[in-house]
Amino acid sequence: MDASKQTSAALLDRANAPIAQLLRRFENIIALAPISTPSLTTTAVETYQMEVETAALVRAAEDILALTRALKEAWLFGRLDTLRRGEGTGAEESARGVVVGLRALAGEGEGAGEV
Repeated sequence: MDASKQTSAALLDRANAPIAQLLRRFENIIALAPISTPSLTTTAVETYQMEVETAALVRAAEDILALTRALKEAWLFGRLDTLRRGEGTGAEESARGVVVGLRALAGEGEGAGEV
């Protein structure tokens, strides 16, 4: 995943497009569901339209699955910045303070060992 595509807005836009397409295709299939005329020609055309809409629906679902896979890979390999810069150092400093305090309580003193 490109670094330019990792912003929150870009990820939301990338997720919203397939979701909107998925909903639109489902609505199109539902609109074709009522049998309006018993004509064989009309039935054949509606059947073909349902097949086309179903294929597009499946494609939209595959796009959403590909997006979730890409997000999981980016998160797993560290290319997705889930923490804002600078937030991680606060936790590390707190952990160091706890270690120093525990060592002082244990009688080792602050100078014993590196954190």
